[in-house]
Amino acid sequence: MRNFSIKLPSTVVFGQDVLPQLGPLAREHGTRALLVTEGVLHEGKHIERTVEILKRSGLELMVYDELMPNSNSSRVNEIASLARASKTQVVVGLGGMRVLSVARCVANIATSPLKIGDLMEGKKTDSSLPYIEIPTSFRNHLMMRDEAIMRDSMAERVRIVRIVPGTVSSVVVETNFAQTLSSKYALAAILDTMLAAIEGYFSTNTSLYSDALLERVIRELHGAAITGVKQPSDGRFRARAAEAGLLTAMALGVTGQGAGGALSYGINARFSLPKSWVASILLPHVMDYLVSKNQEKAARVAEALGEPISGISPAEDAPRAVRGIRKLVSQLDLPVRLRDLDVTLDELSHCAEQVADLEILGGVPGGAGVAELQRLVSTAY
Repeated sequence: MRNFSIKLPSTVVFGQDVLPQLGPLAREHGTRALLVTEGVLHEGKHIERTVEILKRSGLELMVYDELMPNSNSSRVNEIASLARASKTQVVVGLGGMRVLSVARCVANIATSPLKIGDLMEGKKTDSSLPYIEIPTSFRNHLMMRDEAIMRDSMAERVRIVRIVPGTVSSVVVETNFAQTLSSKYALAAILDTMLAAIEGYFSTNTSLYSDALLERVIRELHGAAITGVKQPSDGRFRARAAEAGLLTAMALGVTGQGAGGALSYGINARFSLPKSWVASILLPHVMDYLVSKNQEKAARVAEALGEPISGISPAEDAPRAVRGIRKLVSQLDLPVRLRDLDVTLDELSHCAEQVADLEILGGVPGGAGVAELQRLVSTAY
């Protein structure tokens, strides 16, 4: 069995109607809190409910809700200054992956003279404010990793930032939040999670632990997507996807993501395109690339996707994994080629160059340099 290590937040709370547990968790760290979120969450009353719970627990609260989907690294310094001025004792992040990454970095530099640019250059702080994370989507791929994804406002590219180990003290996954997602967004998020799960499954850093989780995840995500297509108003597919998202994050704490993840983050940062759309387009092409790297695992993916397998040899069954992914993607009303996103192949090729140095490519079987990344975007174009 391969050795592995995983860092978990001290507390992970998951389920329906668990948000009230946020109050006591935050109160453990003091009486002054800063909530970092995005204004769009006022629509579902998520911010109002979170604020009510924190105040009811006796916390003095400052709310920063001016983050946008394309917010860049410069916002981190601004929010950290507010945290220092208000003598914040605990930071709470509420939103999608971009918002949660900003909040992680705020917690890190609020106790330090460093700026976000220093973190992106690899400098580290010695301590961090306690941080509590509340994801509002199925996707929280960095939940179990001491990392954050940032859009570098100067270079217009993505950066992976290392944060102080133990920054994330708690994660509260309120599955009711997933019920407010539109069916189209929910299905796109499922495919984004599927891409992360498959790349984690084929990573050179895998273990029996991660393999067991991710085989189940792929099966659960496939089932959730099929239900979502046939019965988009059925909330059970969202709850099922939320559970699969948590299991994916647990496994990615060991394995990490791969080429599709790197390109999705990079294209999102460079062109402000929905990451889930980019991931759903790349998914079949990433699967096609990975089949030859491990035919036994590809055959198990095919089985998890409901494809009939002969059981005679992995070589015969492995290509059916690609067929299963393509069948699934074809049922969703999402873009199917990168050209549909109104970007040129030259622009995408340059973006591939920009992400070639990201650490998450370290677990790609066979490696993934500039040529491999450019080939991937070319086939997906």
